[in-house]
Amino acid sequence: MKIKTLFIAPYPGLKELALTLAKEQQSLDITVVQGDLQEAIPIAKQYEKEDYDIIISRGGTAQLLRLHTSLPVIEIKVSGYDILRILTLVKANSAHLRIIGFPSICQGFVSVSNLLGVHIPYTIIHDQKEVAEAVQQAKTEGAQTIIGDTITCKTAEAHGLQSILITSGRESVIEAFEQAKQTYRIIENTARQTKLYKELLQKTKEPIAVYDENGIIQFASSSFQKVLQLIKNDSDESSIYAYFPFLNNTCAQLCKKIEPLEVSYTFVTDDELMQFRQGYLKADKDENQYYLRFSAEEEEDQEEYSLSVTAIQPIMTSFSQILGNSQLIQTVIKQGRKAATHNAPVALYGEKGTGKKTLAGIIHCESEQKDGFLLLIRIFEDHREIIDYFKRIFAHLEMGTCVLQGVERLRLEHQDHLVRLIHQTKARIIFLFHDNPINLLRQKKLSAHIFKQFKQSQIRLPSLKEYMEDLDEYVRNFIAKYNVKYGKQIVGVQEEALKWLYSRTWKNNLQELSSVIEQAIKFTNNEYISKDDLNNIFKSSDDHAQPGYSVIDLNKPLAEIEKDIIWKILQEEEMNQTRAAKRLGINRSTLWRKLK
Repeated sequence: MKIKTLFIAPYPGLKELALTLAKEQQSLDITVVQGDLQEAIPIAKQYEKEDYDIIISRGGTAQLLRLHTSLPVIEIKVSGYDILRILTLVKANSAHLRIIGFPSICQGFVSVSNLLGVHIPYTIIHDQKEVAEAVQQAKTEGAQTIIGDTITCKTAEAHGLQSILITSGRESVIEAFEQAKQTYRIIENTARQTKLYKELLQKTKEPIAVYDENGIIQFASSSFQKVLQLIKNDSDESSIYAYFPFLNNTCAQLCKKIEPLEVSYTFVTDDELMQFRQGYLKADKDENQYYLRFSAEEEEDQEEYSLSVTAIQPIMTSFSQILGNSQLIQTVIKQGRKAATHNAPVALYGEKGTGKKTLAGIIHCESEQKDGFLLLIRIFEDHREIIDYFKRIFAHLEMGTCVLQGVERLRLEHQDHLVRLIHQTKARIIFLFHDNPINLLRQKKLSAHIFKQFKQSQIRLPSLKEYMEDLDEYVRNFIAKYNVKYGKQIVGVQEEALKWLYSRTWKNNLQELSSVIEQAIKFTNNEYISKDDLNNIFKSSDDHAQPGYSVIDLNKPLAEIEKDIIWKILQEEEMNQTRAAKRLGINRSTLWRKLK
């Protein structure tokens, strides 16, 4: 199949030469037309609609066409032979000459003429609008003959000057034909590879999309398109921002700064929790491309880079949303309010599930930094490049709050280096610890310089067992929350069930209590949560159960046995849905479907 080629000749002689040489080209189907500069634009657009593959033109016309067509444009270069022919013609009478042309023409002429000792003044132009002024200036300075391209020669003659057109010879046109063939082969191979990559991405189960800096979606896998269908959006826009307004340009710039790290987000649609990551693609230095990839499950964190970056959407935004009237909770609220009034670093510490991230989000929302990012940076282990990542993140944050978790995993010298970066950033820093920072300092897991940053501002979040008088209030709140989510009308907890809740040791504190109430709401068919409902959730945790041993009733239907096994694994994994699903070899969506 021949390559459909459009040859636009700026002057008649080039058109005739192209028509003659086109007959010798076996692999090119060449259409030759005449058009110079602006005249060539509508011609190119018309043939582009007719599925032409490539355009060949010369000088300023070729450069102009590149701005107005999506087809590749091959420029006929002014060759050394072309220059020698003109210089041979004028060398005997080089006085009163002036070369006027685009850089591609002038630079070659100047180099060759200097070598031959023929010195001709020249004027470089970058736009056809500059031609008239350049010709008039040359005339004023005594030039009588202008050497240039078609538009330059026409303008010179209009000003009463003589002109010499720089023509392209046979060898220049043949070279352009060869370049057209080579360019088409490269484009064809690239298109073939792109098609293969797109097919591969279409087959992957992971929803993924690529979009530009304006949010226009360049590619979306079929699984990604299904995700978009779940999101209520009345707009016909193809912009990613129409679906995810919080993915603004500031987020994109952060991705670009911290590449190859990704920024993680959590998105909820139709009560389905979606984890997705935003990243930057280094495809072209002149174009910024980004991608989104989704997962219905929590992915393994970016341990390859020793840390992860998550843009947090605060669960609560005000201290008035914190439940509990106990003295301990009121003390936390009082300390949190005080921390929100200044921008100095603060440390939050307490057991898992006590609400450290929730409190960090409230402090952010109640502070002067509320209009900026709320970033959670989790450190998994030390790494030689980890400080460089922090430099890039902090340099981007003009305001906002940066929540650091796992600082004690860094070497002490890296912790000290982190302190210097903290002093330079305008963002608010909140540290999260599982253990008391004083203990970490004594164990030499925490740098004295880091500790000094928040020494005067530490907030301990108590475990649930320390304020059990508030448990009833939390239970009522969780029931109301999950009634809405699952369309239930549960009105409370039976007395025996409430006693069971009071007697339980809540290893993961409020996080675990919330999960238990959610499961009870989801699967009970009564108006009140009963003790039996709770026992069904934690069958293997009864006081009478033997360690490492659980009984499965094999007389039940297969579906019920399967459900019992899943509940057992969930309990062993501390109600962590992702870990339970991984152990069972299924995804999280399948896990919940089997429990219904």
